[in-house]
Amino acid sequence: MWSDVILERGPAGEISEAARAGLVARGEAEVAAAVAWVEAHEDRVASLASDRDRDDEARSSFREAQRVRELLRVRAYSIEAARTWSGLGSTDREALLSRTERAGLGRSGDAATAAIGMILNQLVVARLVALASATKNGEATVGEAMIALPVRFQLAVIAETGGDLRVPGEVVRILDGAAG
Repeated sequence: MWSDVILERGPAGEISEAARAGLVARGEAEVAAAVAWVEAHEDRVASLASDRDRDDEARSSFREAQRVRELLRVRAYSIEAARTWSGLGSTDREALLSRTERAGLGRSGDAATAAIGMILNQLVVARLVALASATKNGEATVGEAMIALPVRFQLAVIAETGGDLRVPGEVVRILDGAAG
């Protein structure tokens, strides 16, 4: 699934704009098929877990499912960050542009969208870790949250969090809280 997609990362771990654009261009039917594919692969891994003779097969299937999970999350983050930027009012846009400029990231829509993507990622990961911790009645790690929670649910949390960021003043409030 999506074997044609390679996540190219820069020196700081950033994902290339070409890879993001390619993922964003994928249609909803293709995304739904990818989600179903991940779920099927994860079910397969679970069925192989008890057969030690098939450990390599289970590991390979797990790695491939995690790769597609990451692609789905990158697509969702990219879409939500762009939606948030385009939905901000002029006051919030100006505040965000000023902050990206002061941080040395430049004063552009691309820099602001990247900043929103980082904020979105941090909020989503915190939510997923909290939810995974509640599910297991103990402290979950980021890795456990990314593996344990269904991909469909993770994508819903990304979309919901993006919606939360589009509330007027919310991005600026979060940035003020992080700076304080």
